[in-house]
Amino acid sequence: MPKEKIYIVGHRYPDTDAICAPIAYAFFLRKKGEGEVVPARTGKINPETRFVLNYFKVDIPVLIKSAAGKKIILLDHNERSQSPKNIEKGKIIEVIDHHKINFEYSDPIPFRTEPIGSTSTIIAKKFFEEKMKIKKDIAGILLSGILSDTVIFRSLTTTKEDIEIAKKLARLAGIKNIEEFGIEMKKQKASLKGKKVEEIIFSDFKNFTSAGKRVGIGQVEILDEKEFRERRGEIIKKLKWLSRKKNYGLLLFAATSIIKGDSHLLAAGETRYLEKAFGKKVVENEIYLPGVVSRKKQIVPPLMKAFRE
Repeated sequence: MPKEKIYIVGHRYPDTDAICAPIAYAFFLRKKGEGEVVPARTGKINPETRFVLNYFKVDIPVLIKSAAGKKIILLDHNERSQSPKNIEKGKIIEVIDHHKINFEYSDPIPFRTEPIGSTSTIIAKKFFEEKMKIKKDIAGILLSGILSDTVIFRSLTTTKEDIEIAKKLARLAGIKNIEEFGIEMKKQKASLKGKKVEEIIFSDFKNFTSAGKRVGIGQVEILDEKEFRERRGEIIKKLKWLSRKKNYGLLLFAATSIIKGDSHLLAAGETRYLEKAFGKKVVENEIYLPGVVSRKKQIVPPLMKAFRE
């Protein structure tokens, strides 16, 4: 009897790590004889990810609109709010992640989490642990997942292990200059020109809940601050509308400079929590955060603490 199909899926509004890690892990499990394992996604591919998949000639994962009736492996997230719709009607069989743990499940399942910069690093480690050969294209997309999540090793979430594994993957993928490849990759998503405002806000977006409040945080990496300034007004207007329409306690958008290593945070909703978290006044729906590039490590923790206190 053939094994039941298994879907491996990253978080909603997927970034490069949330797409590339499932593709690589699906390959890994198929090689181990786990049957029909399918990399999946719950949202659109962003320009950075599309560049990576085209560069290494890898197919885009299938789109699933509901987890109902499906066997699911969650990658790069463990919070319900970031999982596929109807996840409670599916069967979660494994979780691999590098974020804070906010997970409860009725059955015992494999759950691997590590305090490192990228889920792609963990998947690469699994290949090395099993002494399984990593093909050039798989090495390339895993490298890309690491470079994306660590902002080319500039993020505070970056560990020595991320860097060491990225160097190994670069050799396997035929990438001679990691920095140059990372910048070229980041350029694809850094430009805001020609993009609809909702596309900008939701290109890399995550939902959180703290003290019963719904919090949404979108983030883009930019190279040209002038482009951001030109779109600032319409982004704030849309944040205000979305905050009311979708019942957010606080809705944020971070424009993070890859070169300068700072973030401009636009906000709508109960901004007093933002002021409490960072000890700064929100002026015209904005605060400036020098040295802040990581949503996971530098924005979310103080914000969640502010809501709880």
